[in-house]
Amino acid sequence: MLKIVYVVAPPISFDLTKLITKNSYVIGVDSAVDSLIEQDIKIDLAVGDFDSISSLEVLKNIKTYQLKKEKDETDTEVALSKAYELNPDYVYLIGGINGLRVEHFYANTYLLNKFPNLEIKNDQTRIKMLEKGEHMLAFKGYISLFGYPEAKITLEGFKYPLNEHILRFGDVMGI
Repeated sequence: MLKIVYVVAPPISFDLTKLITKNSYVIGVDSAVDSLIEQDIKIDLAVGDFDSISSLEVLKNIKTYQLKKEKDETDTEVALSKAYELNPDYVYLIGGINGLRVEHFYANTYLLNKFPNLEIKNDQTRIKMLEKGEHMLAFKGYISLFGYPEAKITLEGFKYPLNEHILRFGDVMGI
């Protein structure tokens, strides 16, 4: 059976029901638990030190993995580890890429390297690390490409086509 795990990280300011499919496993990270409850989405596991949740009382009927406030991993990283323990077919990190804590967004992009096939999403953005090889991408709107550590990119059908261009880590040409 296809298993999809959604790890929902704060801040959330959009309709989660448009991204989370029914019959999937949902992990709420810290204050994202509040957003999941507000949007009436079933939470299978809550993970965090819960320093930013509205009240610990909201956790009383939810399976919880509580972390110490002082730790070497972010709450989101621990939640993703819990997700991968389930051996899912797909893991989506919803949220965690907007808000006031830009360093959390930056750290979350590093998690793409740690967790295979992870995709980070919100209501307007999808971020995914692609393995070496040829990829056909269907999308509407904008697409940005980054090299990690570098990538040879050929773009056909784009406004700005490229032929075997080397895009290195730190290059912003792919915006």
